[in-house]
Amino acid sequence: MNYWKMKKKKSFFDVFEDIDKIFEEMQKSFTSSMKGSSGYSISVTYDETGRPVVKVETYGDVDKASLKKEIERKYPGAKIIGLKTEPLIEEINEDEEKD
Repeated sequence: MNYWKMKKKKSFFDVFEDIDKIFEEMQKSFTSSMKGSSGYSISVTYDETGRPVVKVETYGDVDKASLKKEIERKYPGAKIIGLKTEPLIEEINEDEEKD
């Protein structure tokens, strides 16, 4: 009997590994097809006081300032997570400039 060519019997947990591999391949396929694209995804939950909490995920070239304004319009007073916008005006300290 050749022990090297025997197949390993799959256990119940091997199924989860197979599913995990399938999802990884799907994610790689999805992200590679998204190159050159842009968009965003938001999820809205509410904290214990009833205040909206908006989680934002962006990819590609998204106008984050406009997106932030739109979210603030639709969800007034919301806490926005994951959307960092660069300030339009940058403060420069004169002491830092001399160094």
